[in-house]
Amino acid sequence: MRPARPSFNPEGLTAPAQVSMLAGVNVLAAVDFGDSSLEGLRQARALAHAVGGKLAVCHVLPGVRDVSTLFPDRQPENGAELTAEEQAARRALVARARDKLGLELSEVFVERGSAYAEIVRRAEAWGAKYIVLGSHGRTGLARAVLGSVAERVVRHAHCSVLVARPVQKPGVVLAATDLSDASLPAVAEGAAAAKRLGARLVVVSAIEWPDPISISAGSLIGVASPAPSVDLKREVASALRSTLEQALARLGVQGAEVRALEGSAPTEIVRAAEELDAELVVVGTHGRTGLLRLALGSVAERVVRSVHASVLAVRAA
Repeated sequence: MRPARPSFNPEGLTAPAQVSMLAGVNVLAAVDFGDSSLEGLRQARALAHAVGGKLAVCHVLPGVRDVSTLFPDRQPENGAELTAEEQAARRALVARARDKLGLELSEVFVERGSAYAEIVRRAEAWGAKYIVLGSHGRTGLARAVLGSVAERVVRHAHCSVLVARPVQKPGVVLAATDLSDASLPAVAEGAAAAKRLGARLVVVSAIEWPDPISISAGSLIGVASPAPSVDLKREVASALRSTLEQALARLGVQGAEVRALEGSAPTEIVRAAEELDAELVVVGTHGRTGLLRLALGSVAERVVRSVHASVLAVRAA
Protein backbone atom coordinates (compact mmCIF):
# COMPACT_ATOMS: atom_id res chain seq x y z
CA MET A 1 0.00 0.00 0.00
CA ARG A 2 1.43 3.35 -1.00
CA PRO A 3 2.01 5.84 1.83
CA ALA A 4 -0.07 9.00 1.74
CA ARG A 5 1.80 11.98 0.39
CA PRO A 6 1.83 15.18 2.39
CA SER A 7 -0.57 17.96 1.55
CA PHE A 8 -0.53 21.54 2.76
CA ASN A 9 0.59 22.17 6.31
CA PRO A 10 -1.84 24.63 7.89
CA GLU A 11 0.30 25.18 10.97
CA GLY A 12 3.43 26.05 9.00
CA LEU A 13 5.14 22.74 9.85
CA THR A 14 7.46 20.91 7.50
CA ALA A 15 5.81 18.46 5.14
CA PRO A 16 6.95 15.25 6.90
CA ALA A 17 5.44 16.42 10.18
CA GLN A 18 2.07 16.74 8.51
CA VAL A 19 1.71 13.23 7.06
CA SER A 20 -0.05 11.87 10.12
CA MET A 21 -2.60 14.70 9.97
CA LEU A 22 -3.98 13.60 6.59
CA ALA A 23 -5.97 10.64 7.87
CA GLY A 24 -9.62 11.05 7.02
CA VAL A 25 -9.15 13.78 4.39
CA ASN A 26 -12.43 14.20 2.49
CA VAL A 27 -12.42 15.26 -1.17
CA LEU A 28 -15.77 16.39 -2.60
CA ALA A 29 -16.10 16.52 -6.39
CA ALA A 30 -18.91 18.75 -7.63
CA VAL A 31 -20.21 17.20 -10.86
CA ASP A 32 -22.77 17.65 -13.59
CA PHE A 33 -23.06 15.79 -16.89
CA GLY A 34 -20.62 17.94 -18.88
CA ASP A 35 -17.16 16.98 -20.13
CA SER A 36 -15.44 19.50 -17.86
CA SER A 37 -17.03 17.74 -14.92
CA LEU A 38 -15.29 14.51 -15.91
CA GLU A 39 -11.92 16.28 -15.78
CA GLY A 40 -12.79 17.58 -12.33
CA LEU A 41 -13.74 14.09 -11.18
CA ARG A 42 -10.55 12.64 -12.65
CA GLN A 43 -8.41 15.15 -10.76
CA ALA A 44 -10.47 14.68 -7.59
CA ARG A 45 -9.83 10.93 -7.73
CA ALA A 46 -6.08 11.52 -8.14
CA LEU A 47 -6.04 13.98 -5.24
CA ALA A 48 -7.99 11.68 -2.93
CA HIS A 49 -5.63 8.82 -3.77
CA ALA A 50 -2.55 10.99 -3.19
CA VAL A 51 -3.64 12.13 0.27
CA GLY A 52 -5.10 8.78 1.26
CA GLY A 53 -8.51 10.37 1.51
CA LYS A 54 -12.15 9.61 0.84
CA LEU A 55 -13.90 10.70 -2.37
CA ALA A 56 -17.54 11.66 -2.73
CA VAL A 57 -19.44 13.51 -5.44
CA CYS A 58 -22.13 16.18 -5.25
CA HIS A 59 -24.67 16.96 -7.96
CA VAL A 60 -27.13 19.83 -7.68
CA LEU A 61 -30.55 19.69 -9.30
CA PRO A 62 -32.64 22.82 -9.87
CA GLY A 63 -34.76 23.78 -6.87
CA VAL A 64 -38.49 23.05 -6.87
CA ARG A 65 -39.22 26.72 -7.37
CA ASP A 66 -36.87 26.89 -10.37
CA VAL A 67 -38.54 23.89 -12.04
CA SER A 68 -42.08 25.07 -11.38
CA THR A 69 -41.28 28.42 -12.97
CA LEU A 70 -40.25 26.70 -16.20
CA PHE A 71 -42.96 24.02 -16.14
CA PRO A 72 -45.92 25.31 -14.09
CA ASP A 73 -48.11 22.40 -15.22
CA ARG A 74 -45.65 19.83 -13.87
CA GLN A 75 -45.52 20.81 -10.21
CA PRO A 76 -45.43 17.62 -8.12
CA GLU A 77 -48.25 17.07 -5.65
CA ASN A 78 -45.93 15.31 -3.22
CA GLY A 79 -42.27 14.48 -2.77
CA ALA A 80 -42.36 11.15 -4.61
CA GLU A 81 -41.49 12.63 -8.01
CA LEU A 82 -38.62 14.60 -6.55
CA THR A 83 -37.23 11.52 -4.85
CA ALA A 84 -37.45 9.54 -8.08
CA GLU A 85 -35.62 12.29 -9.95
CA GLU A 86 -32.88 12.40 -7.36
CA GLN A 87 -32.50 8.62 -7.49
CA ALA A 88 -32.34 8.72 -11.29
CA ALA A 89 -29.64 11.41 -11.16
CA ARG A 90 -27.64 9.34 -8.68
CA ARG A 91 -27.83 6.25 -10.89
CA ALA A 92 -26.84 8.24 -13.96
CA LEU A 93 -23.83 9.75 -12.19
CA VAL A 94 -22.63 6.36 -10.99
CA ALA A 95 -22.99 4.90 -14.49
CA ARG A 96 -21.21 7.86 -16.12
CA ALA A 97 -18.26 7.66 -13.73
CA ARG A 98 -17.98 3.92 -14.36
CA ASP A 99 -18.27 4.16 -18.15
CA LYS A 100 -16.05 7.21 -18.69
CA LEU A 101 -13.43 6.85 -15.96
CA GLY A 102 -13.72 3.28 -14.70
CA LEU A 103 -14.50 4.75 -11.29
CA GLU A 104 -16.97 3.15 -8.88
CA LEU A 105 -18.64 5.86 -6.84
CA SER A 106 -19.60 4.80 -3.34
CA GLU A 107 -20.89 8.10 -1.95
CA VAL A 108 -23.09 10.40 -4.04
CA PHE A 109 -24.92 13.47 -2.73
CA VAL A 110 -27.79 14.88 -4.80
CA GLU A 111 -28.89 18.33 -3.66
CA ARG A 112 -31.46 20.88 -4.80
CA GLY A 113 -31.10 24.62 -5.11
CA SER A 114 -28.42 27.10 -6.12
CA ALA A 115 -25.41 25.17 -7.41
CA TYR A 116 -22.62 27.03 -5.63
CA ALA A 117 -24.53 27.36 -2.35
CA GLU A 118 -25.42 23.67 -2.19
CA ILE A 119 -21.87 22.61 -3.07
CA VAL A 120 -20.47 24.76 -0.28
CA ARG A 121 -23.14 23.61 2.18
CA ARG A 122 -22.58 19.93 1.44
CA ALA A 123 -18.79 20.30 1.67
CA GLU A 124 -19.08 21.92 5.07
CA ALA A 125 -21.61 19.37 6.36
CA TRP A 126 -19.48 16.46 5.11
CA GLY A 127 -16.24 17.92 6.49
CA ALA A 128 -14.50 18.20 3.13
CA LYS A 129 -10.92 19.44 3.10
CA TYR A 130 -11.05 19.95 -0.65
CA ILE A 131 -13.76 20.77 -3.17
CA VAL A 132 -12.95 19.90 -6.79
CA LEU A 133 -15.00 21.11 -9.73
CA GLY A 134 -14.42 21.31 -13.45
CA SER A 135 -14.20 24.53 -15.42
CA HIS A 136 -15.35 25.07 -18.98
CA GLY A 137 -11.98 26.60 -19.83
CA ARG A 138 -13.41 29.64 -21.57
CA THR A 139 -11.17 32.35 -22.91
CA GLY A 140 -11.39 36.02 -23.73
CA LEU A 141 -14.53 37.89 -22.68
CA ALA A 142 -16.24 34.73 -21.47
CA ARG A 143 -13.64 34.46 -18.72
CA ALA A 144 -14.46 37.92 -17.45
CA VAL A 145 -18.09 37.21 -16.61
CA LEU A 146 -18.48 37.40 -12.85
CA GLY A 147 -20.54 34.98 -10.85
CA SER A 148 -19.50 31.61 -12.25
CA VAL A 149 -20.08 28.62 -10.00
CA ALA A 150 -16.32 28.10 -9.66
CA GLU A 151 -15.62 31.66 -8.55
CA ARG A 152 -18.49 31.64 -6.10
CA VAL A 153 -17.36 28.36 -4.58
CA VAL A 154 -13.82 29.73 -4.19
CA ARG A 155 -15.25 32.84 -2.56
CA HIS A 156 -17.54 31.10 -0.06
CA ALA A 157 -16.03 27.69 0.67
CA HIS A 158 -14.63 26.95 4.11
CA CYS A 159 -11.96 24.69 2.60
CA SER A 160 -9.51 24.60 -0.29
CA VAL A 161 -10.95 24.49 -3.81
CA LEU A 162 -9.42 22.92 -6.92
CA VAL A 163 -10.82 24.32 -10.17
CA ALA A 164 -9.83 21.63 -12.65
CA ARG A 165 -9.02 22.28 -16.30
CA PRO A 166 -7.53 19.84 -18.83
CA VAL A 167 -3.74 19.74 -18.74
CA GLN A 168 -2.33 21.30 -21.88
CA LYS A 169 1.35 20.73 -21.08
CA PRO A 170 2.45 18.89 -17.94
CA GLY A 171 5.63 19.75 -16.10
CA VAL A 172 5.25 22.95 -14.06
CA VAL A 173 3.39 23.85 -10.88
CA LEU A 174 3.29 27.56 -10.06
CA ALA A 175 2.75 28.54 -6.41
CA ALA A 176 2.13 32.19 -5.56
CA THR A 177 2.63 33.81 -2.16
CA ASP A 178 2.71 37.28 -0.63
CA LEU A 179 4.70 35.76 2.29
CA SER A 180 1.81 36.30 4.71
CA ASP A 181 0.95 33.50 7.12
CA ALA A 182 -2.28 32.90 5.18
CA SER A 183 -0.42 32.38 1.90
CA LEU A 184 2.37 30.08 3.08
CA PRO A 185 0.15 26.95 3.09
CA ALA A 186 -0.23 27.50 -0.66
CA VAL A 187 3.53 27.09 -1.08
CA ALA A 188 3.56 23.84 0.87
CA GLU A 189 0.51 22.64 -1.06
CA GLY A 190 2.22 23.56 -4.32
CA ALA A 191 5.29 21.57 -3.30
CA ALA A 192 3.13 18.53 -2.51
CA ALA A 193 1.33 18.88 -5.86
CA ALA A 194 4.61 19.19 -7.77
CA LYS A 195 5.88 16.00 -6.11
CA ARG A 196 2.61 14.22 -6.83
CA LEU A 197 2.62 15.28 -10.49
CA GLY A 198 6.35 14.86 -11.06
CA ALA A 199 6.52 18.54 -12.00
CA ARG A 200 8.92 21.42 -11.46
CA LEU A 201 7.88 23.87 -8.73
CA VAL A 202 8.14 27.60 -9.38
CA VAL A 203 7.34 29.91 -6.46
CA VAL A 204 6.53 33.54 -7.23
CA SER A 205 5.72 36.73 -5.37
CA ALA A 206 4.82 40.10 -6.85
CA ILE A 207 6.04 43.60 -6.04
CA GLU A 208 3.59 46.29 -7.07
CA TRP A 209 5.34 49.62 -7.49
CA PRO A 210 3.40 52.89 -7.84
CA ASP A 211 2.63 53.56 -11.47
CA PRO A 212 3.53 56.90 -13.13
CA ILE A 213 -0.11 58.03 -13.17
CA SER A 214 -0.45 57.50 -9.42
CA ILE A 215 2.79 59.35 -8.79
CA SER A 216 1.63 62.28 -10.94
CA ALA A 217 -1.79 62.36 -9.28
CA GLY A 218 -0.19 62.32 -5.83
CA SER A 219 2.05 65.24 -6.69
CA LEU A 220 -1.04 67.40 -7.29
CA ILE A 221 -2.02 67.07 -3.62
CA GLY A 222 1.50 67.15 -2.25
CA VAL A 223 1.83 63.51 -1.20
CA ALA A 224 3.84 62.09 -4.08
CA SER A 225 6.86 59.93 -3.50
CA PRO A 226 9.69 59.73 -6.04
CA ALA A 227 9.55 56.95 -8.60
CA PRO A 228 11.69 53.96 -7.57
CA SER A 229 15.05 53.81 -9.27
CA VAL A 230 16.27 50.84 -11.27
CA ASP A 231 18.81 50.06 -8.55
CA LEU A 232 16.14 50.11 -5.84
CA LYS A 233 13.91 47.78 -7.84
CA ARG A 234 16.82 45.40 -8.38
CA GLU A 235 17.70 45.47 -4.67
CA VAL A 236 14.11 44.82 -3.55
CA ALA A 237 13.68 41.98 -6.05
CA SER A 238 16.88 40.35 -4.79
CA ALA A 239 15.70 40.67 -1.18
CA LEU A 240 12.34 39.18 -2.09
CA ARG A 241 13.95 36.17 -3.78
CA SER A 242 16.14 35.65 -0.71
CA THR A 243 13.10 35.82 1.58
CA LEU A 244 11.25 33.30 -0.61
CA GLU A 245 14.21 30.91 -0.43
CA GLN A 246 14.27 31.22 3.37
CA ALA A 247 10.53 30.53 3.56
CA LEU A 248 10.94 27.44 1.39
CA ALA A 249 13.76 26.19 3.61
CA ARG A 250 11.54 26.57 6.71
CA LEU A 251 8.82 24.58 4.98
CA GLY A 252 11.24 21.83 4.02
CA VAL A 253 10.75 22.48 0.29
CA GLN A 254 13.78 21.73 -1.86
CA GLY A 255 14.60 22.22 -5.52
CA ALA A 256 12.08 24.99 -6.24
CA GLU A 257 12.76 27.95 -8.49
CA VAL A 258 11.87 31.36 -7.07
CA ARG A 259 10.89 34.44 -9.04
CA ALA A 260 10.15 38.02 -8.04
CA LEU A 261 7.47 39.53 -10.28
CA GLU A 262 6.74 43.22 -10.79
CA GLY A 263 3.19 44.46 -11.14
CA SER A 264 -0.34 43.62 -10.07
CA ALA A 265 -0.28 40.23 -8.32
CA PRO A 266 -3.15 38.52 -10.18
CA THR A 267 -2.05 39.91 -13.55
CA GLU A 268 1.55 38.83 -13.09
CA ILE A 269 0.62 35.40 -11.69
CA VAL A 270 -1.52 34.73 -14.76
CA ARG A 271 1.21 36.04 -17.06
CA ALA A 272 3.84 33.81 -15.42
CA ALA A 273 1.54 30.79 -15.60
CA GLU A 274 0.96 31.36 -19.32
CA GLU A 275 4.67 31.84 -20.03
CA LEU A 276 5.58 28.67 -18.14
CA ASP A 277 2.66 26.64 -19.54
CA ALA A 278 1.89 25.69 -15.95
CA GLU A 279 -0.49 22.77 -15.47
CA LEU A 280 -1.47 23.95 -11.97
CA VAL A 281 -1.48 27.32 -10.22
CA VAL A 282 -1.66 27.33 -6.43
CA VAL A 283 -2.74 30.47 -4.59
CA GLY A 284 -3.76 31.23 -1.02
CA THR A 285 -7.16 32.55 -0.08
CA HIS A 286 -8.07 34.02 3.27
CA GLY A 287 -10.38 32.05 5.51
CA ARG A 288 -12.89 34.84 5.94
CA THR A 289 -16.55 34.28 6.67
CA GLY A 290 -19.79 36.21 6.40
CA LEU A 291 -19.73 39.51 4.56
CA LEU A 292 -15.95 39.46 4.24
CA ARG A 293 -16.28 36.45 1.92
CA LEU A 294 -18.32 38.55 -0.48
CA ALA A 295 -15.59 41.05 -1.37
CA LEU A 296 -14.90 40.74 -5.10
CA GLY A 297 -11.50 41.06 -6.67
CA SER A 298 -9.38 38.76 -4.52
CA VAL A 299 -6.23 37.40 -6.09
CA ALA A 300 -7.56 33.83 -6.00
CA GLU A 301 -10.82 34.69 -7.77
CA ARG A 302 -9.12 36.76 -10.43
CA VAL A 303 -6.60 34.00 -11.13
CA VAL A 304 -9.39 31.40 -11.32
CA ARG A 305 -11.20 33.62 -13.80
CA SER A 306 -8.23 34.34 -16.05
CA VAL A 307 -5.67 31.55 -16.14
CA HIS A 308 -5.75 28.62 -18.58
CA ALA A 309 -4.50 26.07 -16.04
CA SER A 310 -6.12 24.31 -13.12
CA VAL A 311 -6.13 26.46 -9.98
CA LEU A 312 -5.92 25.29 -6.39
CA ALA A 313 -7.14 28.01 -4.01
CA VAL A 314 -5.80 27.03 -0.61
CA ARG A 315 -7.91 28.13 2.33
CA ALA A 316 -5.73 28.83 5.36
CA ALA A 317 -6.77 27.03 8.52
